[in-house]
Amino acid sequence: MNVKTIYAGIAYIAVAAASAANAQYSPAPTSAPTASAPTIAATPGSTNLANYGDSKITLADFEASILRIPERDRLAWAMSQERVNKEVDTLLKIRTISEEAKRGGMDRDPAYRLRVQQYAERLLAEMMIARVEEEASREFDQKQASFLERAREQYLVNKTQFQTPKEVNASHILVDTKARSGDDALARIKGLRNRVMAGEPFDKLAEMESDDSTAKQNKGKLGFFGQGRMDPAFEAAAYALKNPMDVSEPIRSQFGYHIIRLEEIKPSRQLTFEEATPELMEKLKQQYVGTRQQQILGKYYEPSKVKWNEPAVVALKKTVDPAVYRQPEQR
Repeated sequence: MNVKTIYAGIAYIAVAAASAANAQYSPAPTSAPTASAPTIAATPGSTNLANYGDSKITLADFEASILRIPERDRLAWAMSQERVNKEVDTLLKIRTISEEAKRGGMDRDPAYRLRVQQYAERLLAEMMIARVEEEASREFDQKQASFLERAREQYLVNKTQFQTPKEVNASHILVDTKARSGDDALARIKGLRNRVMAGEPFDKLAEMESDDSTAKQNKGKLGFFGQGRMDPAFEAAAYALKNPMDVSEPIRSQFGYHIIRLEEIKPSRQLTFEEATPELMEKLKQQYVGTRQQQILGKYYEPSKVKWNEPAVVALKKTVDPAVYRQPEQR
């Protein structure tokens, strides 16, 4: 089970506001603390980053806010000054507007307090799930030796699943159908194929005659590609070629007409256990973490023990009288 941040756009203010709504909900690390709520890492986190009048954003606010970003992505995220600036600006904007809303008494609205409580509950549940996931991940790492043996067993039993796919290296010449009719494009590509078969260099013709905008630089060379990466008709024609330097008949794709020359074939290859180990171990880890989450979180919530007020829940479904509500007629 992957942990995703819920309601990221409002997470800055949800928990901080929960403190005002209900004392049992204290600010969590992903909130932006308000003036009445305790901040985290007040020193040296109290460094001021930006202010607008009496509203300000501190380093602690910023660091708390970016906890919503997965730890593995946080460093790369913070390497963009534009993202950092936007984060600080967004926090300050939210704080400024929310403080004005408080001055207007909006934080005393019962509906507001209930919504904040719900946001806080969602965030706390998310944090609990994240903690379970982290602990399960550490458990797996500590038992890595035994799981490595299990990975080896899976490799030996399912060896054919661990192969590199076949790839082909090809070049092409394109005649598009944007500026000419299909018949004209077909006639032109046939003429170019005849010139290739008569001995003119394929790469030179690609450079001078192809409508592919990249052909001037790459001379029609596409490099290696596997199945599922190209237009289906183009891919089928390329994979049907048997020997290097074979040239296809004209083939039509979504881009126009092509002729394709096969440069090289890279056949499928069996991966060694060492090469397959990262994939095997990652799958085993996901399975282990998922199982542990079910075991641990299942103690706190078992669907079979839920007592439903079925009439009340069924009554929540809305119905519309067809005689009252009609779809507008399409003209």
